Amino acid sequence: MAITSKRLLDLKIRLAALHPELRKRWLADHGVALAQNAVSGFIASLLSIAYCLSFSALLFQGALAPGLGAGLWALLVGTAVAGLYVSLTTSLPPAEAGPDNPAVAVLTVLAGTVAGPVLAAGGDGKLAADYVLIAFSLATLVTGAVLYALGRLKLGQYVRFIPYPVIGGFLAASGFLLAKGGFEVMTGADLALDKLAAAVPRDRLPMVSLGVAFAIVVYAFRARTGSMYVLPVAFIAGSLVLDLMLWWLGLMGEDSGWFITGASRLEPWMPLRTLAENHFDWSIFFGAAIEIAVAAGVTVIALLLDVTGLEVARTRSGDLDWEFRTNGMANMIAAPLGGVMGNLSLNGSRLLDATGGLARISGVFASLVVAAIVLTGIDLPGIVPKPVLAGLLIYLGLVVLAEMALRSPAHGAWKDFVLALAIMFAIITEGYLLGVVFGFIAACLMFAVSYSRVEVIRRHLTRSVIASTTERARSDQHLLKEEGERIHVFWLSGYIFFGSSNRLFESIRDAMERASDLETGGAAKSNARRFAVLDFSNVSGFDSAAVLSLIKLCNHAAGHCIVLAFAGLDTRLSAALPQVEGLAADGEHRTFSSRDAALAWCEEQLLDEASQPGKLEQAADIEAWLAAEIGGQDEMARLARYLVRRDLAGGEVLYEQGTASDTIDLVIRGKIAVLLARDDVDAGEPWLVVRRMSMRTVVGEMGFFRGTARAARVAAEGPTSVFTLNREAFERLKAEDEALARAFLEFIVRTLSDRLAFANQGISALS
Repeated sequence: MAITSKRLLDLKIRLAALHPELRKRWLADHGVALAQNAVSGFIASLLSIAYCLSFSALLFQGALAPGLGAGLWALLVGTAVAGLYVSLTTSLPPAEAGPDNPAVAVLTVLAGTVAGPVLAAGGDGKLAADYVLIAFSLATLVTGAVLYALGRLKLGQYVRFIPYPVIGGFLAASGFLLAKGGFEVMTGADLALDKLAAAVPRDRLPMVSLGVAFAIVVYAFRARTGSMYVLPVAFIAGSLVLDLMLWWLGLMGEDSGWFITGASRLEPWMPLRTLAENHFDWSIFFGAAIEIAVAAGVTVIALLLDVTGLEVARTRSGDLDWEFRTNGMANMIAAPLGGVMGNLSLNGSRLLDATGGLARISGVFASLVVAAIVLTGIDLPGIVPKPVLAGLLIYLGLVVLAEMALRSPAHGAWKDFVLALAIMFAIITEGYLLGVVFGFIAACLMFAVSYSRVEVIRRHLTRSVIASTTERARSDQHLLKEEGERIHVFWLSGYIFFGSSNRLFESIRDAMERASDLETGGAAKSNARRFAVLDFSNVSGFDSAAVLSLIKLCNHAAGHCIVLAFAGLDTRLSAALPQVEGLAADGEHRTFSSRDAALAWCEEQLLDEASQPGKLEQAADIEAWLAAEIGGQDEMARLARYLVRRDLAGGEVLYEQGTASDTIDLVIRGKIAVLLARDDVDAGEPWLVVRRMSMRTVVGEMGFFRGTARAARVAAEGPTSVFTLNREAFERLKAEDEALARAFLEFIVRTLSDRLAFANQGISALS
């Protein structure tokens, strides 16, 4: 019986209790692993704390500065709650969670949208900050619900279909807004795009210079070393060095301008209590519904990128639907506790890897450190100078912009890259909603244009190189080969829509006209009918524009002596085709269940046209045909003594599958079908037709000469007559008339050789 991991652990503990030396070793090993995970979690928590500090400075500046303490508390709570839940439940352990860069960039827009009406109505900064925090809680709750619904409904695979230009464009815009926000933290002013240089006051130039230098140095070291330690070490070292410099210069106070001013200490904030104590104008939140929805959508895409990046970094796959559910539940738990949205962090999780995090417990330690900061209420904004906070924002913006500009997968497709840049500028100038809508429309149009260039006609052949599965007499095969250019077969594929439907019509029309010109040498067109088989079996669907093109094709065919055979149309596609003139069951054009059935019908039409006297032997001349095959009328008269004529009714079985192969049959009238039993037996169609044999053909010879059982059932399709040569008669033939037996065998060999040659030609044409 297998020993479970729990029972194995219990066994180890009991052994350790019995043997002191084993107990010491077990405790030492687990103590080292626990300490290693604790150190890893502590280092990763520094990165999360740095992010929360910088993001709070970005979100709660200017008129919203009174809400900085509560805002930082909300970011830290969201990080702690999301980090704890995600680290315990993720499919990609060890993992850490926290606020994501793109989502925070959208929250800056949401903060402005909500605070604007409050301030315009005479409200103070504290009231505006409360409105913003309530909006953040709503956005967190909505985001959690959206993520959870996507995961519960298993829609993660469809999120992966979001066009890259849309993803790249909104990421680049987020990077720009983060970098721009870093400058605004240091200057205290909103930077207009057309006045970036003039917006930096002269007295803030040293601060701005230090912030930019910090961002560039961190970016350069991170790019050169590739170490995940660079960011937390730079954040701590930069804060300490700059604090010492400012202390030596006497600039440590809030009024110096080098630190965040206002209520910077952590201020516990609960949304439900705030809602109970104040009267809020809910129309302001309804007015920000678009920004809240955009925040949820951006978080969905950001989580997709984080999960994908972690899968690539760790060379193993995660469960995207599971991650959506996990992160969604984490946000729904954090929202009523006052936490701001957070999700699985790619950088934080990779930092756990780099610092020796081995298990889920490392992510738990990181969350507990953040929770300890919340509980102790340390005045972090009063310790970390603005250049470090702003420099971190600029660094994050540079990272995102560099990913877009230097390492974008769209570099191989310049149109995607240009579209991503256009989306970025649209978001920066017009907002996220219009930018993303523009991006989706542009990406869909680009896809439509690109897809329209994909050939709908996958292959085009004529009957001269490809035949149906109906076996015919050598003379019929020869005629069909000569007249084969009159039958064209078009294999169609994909989805036929407005971008490709007209080209489909033009391609078929031009192909038929070129063939007609070749047949007549450029002279007036022959009045002989030509046939076009359109195989729709690999067509997933078509729109109304495609239907119009098919109507145009039918009209063109009617005026140019062309017969259309529509094959492989399923019920849905058949219903989409209108009952145009000539497409009815008794009309000029026909529909068939398969390409083979359509091609066989076209062959029959050609043979019927050529069945006048002098062109082909009639059915009554079957003996003349057989005489020609074996040497003459005298040979035919001698062979007739060994043959037995059998007349079969429609559906009557000639051979049963699995029976002994003791006869060769020559079909002299009608048609027989070769049938295989279906594996998935359908009550309506238990047998699959794999081949048909018309008159003046041979059947049963392979099993007869190989001595094997019948590989298929053979049955008559309508009234049929055959000449049968059984094994006893064949043995007598060889013994009594050696020359006639040799002639008969040569006839069989020629028949098999013709089949093989034409089959090879068809295979070559299809390959």
